[in-house]
Amino acid sequence: MERIDNYTHDVASHCESGSVRNVLVHFGLDISEPMVFGIGSGPAFFYLFFAKGPNGLPLIGIRNAPGSILKNVSGLLQLEFVQKRYKTTDLALAKADELITRQIPVIARVDMFYMKYLPQFLQVHAPFHTIVLVGRNRDAYAISDPYFNEIAELRTADLKPAWETHAAMAQDNYLSYIDRVPERIDWRRAITTAMIKTSRNMLLPPVVDRLFFFVGVQGIRTYAKKILSWPDKYRGVRLREGILFQAVGFEDQGTGGGAFRLMYGAFLQEAAQLLNSAELESMAGRMIENGLSWQEISRKFIKVGKPIPLDDDAYDDWSAENRPVLGDGLAEISADLVRRAEFEDRFFKDLRKAATALR
Repeated sequence: MERIDNYTHDVASHCESGSVRNVLVHFGLDISEPMVFGIGSGPAFFYLFFAKGPNGLPLIGIRNAPGSILKNVSGLLQLEFVQKRYKTTDLALAKADELITRQIPVIARVDMFYMKYLPQFLQVHAPFHTIVLVGRNRDAYAISDPYFNEIAELRTADLKPAWETHAAMAQDNYLSYIDRVPERIDWRRAITTAMIKTSRNMLLPPVVDRLFFFVGVQGIRTYAKKILSWPDKYRGVRLREGILFQAVGFEDQGTGGGAFRLMYGAFLQEAAQLLNSAELESMAGRMIENGLSWQEISRKFIKVGKPIPLDDDAYDDWSAENRPVLGDGLAEISADLVRRAEFEDRFFKDLRKAATALR
C-alpha cells in the first residue's frame, strides 16, 4: 500500500483533537493533544432541545461543533489550512488520492459505524468522527484513527458510506488538510486569545443568553431544569435508555463533560508553564476538580437509569413503587448540574480576566 512517509500515528482521548495533533506532529510541530484542544476552544455546552437522540430525548453537546477545533487552531497558529465539501464521494476520494500522492495527510469526517477495524462496541452511528487518511491502494485506505492503537486498513467500500451518510447535521464528503506550518508561532497570543474565546462561548452577554438559553452556562442551567420533567414526558425503556444515554454521551461517545474538562485542565497546566503563570496553574487544579465532578454526574445518571425495567409492560408497576426514588435521583443530579453551572460561571469569568492580563 502506498503510504505517506514518516507519518507517526498515536492514540488520543478525542478524535478531532487527536487527529489534528497527529497531523501537526507530522509537519514538525511539537504539540500535545490538550494544547490542541485548548487552543481549539474545545469546552462548550449545548442543550439541543430541537434535536432528538435515538431514544427521543433531547441531545446535549459538551464540546464545540465538529471541525471547530481544527478551524480555531489553524487560525491562531496561522497554518495554511484548506477545507472543502465535495458533491460526491468519488470526487472526495479523487482529491484524497491526489493529496496522499503528494504526501499530504487528509483529515476526513466520517460515521464511526463503518470503521470496521474498531471494536464492535465502538461501531455506532456517530457521523462526526475525525480520522486521517495516510495511504491507499486500489481497494483500501490506510487510516490513522486516534481510537485505534495502530494505522488501520479500511476498504474503500466501507469508507464510501461512512463519508456520505446523509445524517442530520453531518457534513458529507468533507475533507481538510494542512499545507504548511509556520516556522515561528506566537504561543502567548494563541493561548490567551483561545482562553478569551472559550470564556465568551460559555458566558453569553445578558440579553443574548436569554435568547440562546440552551448555550454555555445558561444551557447547563436549562438542562438541569428540564431533566426534572423527564418522568412526566417519557416512560419505560425509552426513559431508561434516555437517562443512560446521558452518561454515554458525557464519557464515551463524546469523550464528554468530565473528560473534556479534565483535558482542558491539562491544557491550563501546560499553558501555565509556557506563560510562567501561577494563576493559571491554580485554575488548572480548579478545572480538574470540575471535570471529576462532571464524571460523578455521569455515574449518578447510570445509577438512576439502570433500575428502570427493560420491559415496557413492567414499567407502570415499577413506577408506582419507585417513582419517588426516580424523582429524587433526578433532583439530585439537577442540583449537581446547577452547581456545575455556578462553578463554570465563576471560572470562565476568572479565566477571561487572567487571559486578558497575560496578553
